[in-house]
Amino acid sequence: MFLKQLEHARSIRNRIIECFERASSPFYTTEERRRLLTFVVVGGGPTSIEFASELYDFLKCDVTKWYEDFAKDYRVVIVEAGGSILGSFDHSLRSYVEREFRRRRVEVLTNVSVAEVGPECVRLDSGEEIPFGLCVWSTGNVALDFVTGLNLRANPGGRVYVDDLLRVLEHPGVYGIGDCVVNEARPLGMLAQVANQQAKHLSFCLNKNKWTIPFRYKFLGSMAQLGTFDAVVDLPKPSNGGARPTKLTGFLAFLAWRTAYWTYSVSWTNKLLIPMFWFKSYWLGRDISKF
Repeated sequence: MFLKQLEHARSIRNRIIECFERASSPFYTTEERRRLLTFVVVGGGPTSIEFASELYDFLKCDVTKWYEDFAKDYRVVIVEAGGSILGSFDHSLRSYVEREFRRRRVEVLTNVSVAEVGPECVRLDSGEEIPFGLCVWSTGNVALDFVTGLNLRANPGGRVYVDDLLRVLEHPGVYGIGDCVVNEARPLGMLAQVANQQAKHLSFCLNKNKWTIPFRYKFLGSMAQLGTFDAVVDLPKPSNGGARPTKLTGFLAFLAWRTAYWTYSVSWTNKLLIPMFWFKSYWLGRDISKF
């Protein structure tokens, strides 16, 4: 399964519950039950790490309350092709996350790629096979068919080339922002903060009729939540040379992550509802009924 749209999240949730329901059947063998309770996450970026952390919390704090016999039988595995997870973060933060995952019994496999994903098994390039009940692929985005169908100059990944003014190359009256575009000379990551800053810059230029101001990206930091009350935050160094901490872990990082998430919520309706859902999930638990 992929982890990109809301319907993907619902499908993943229902599949997790289905795996436990099937594993509780007396007609399944021990080997088949072990496969059903193995959950594989392909990718070691922030999205994969946050998903694996939330998955662990969901299994440990909610699902196993109703399936107590499987409280120690489930398995969460992260497969990362690079040398470490969260490759864009500082080394100290990566080490912190790896220690936390070892403590939680979340397996992290690095320097290994997925050669093939079958209906019930992941085969690695080393030849090892990992049977699974659920496999979530979260290794980055590719261009949508709509973007590739425009027949514009693009990189091998399908991202359309733009200049410093966010104009599509060879089409000066057309502008592009977000994951679907890239500046060949100064490529930026496919991040929400990049798209957000590009949108603000382009709207300013359009509204003020100022077409010669180049876009300049300002790195605001990277965050990854590691479940309830835990996170890592990698902030840029202060431009004035101040003594502000730039590496945060644990509860303080968790507060920073939640505050940033809440602040960037668009509507006041969401600003009210989101803390209510946080309160509900912490004190009353997550709903594990299928819908």
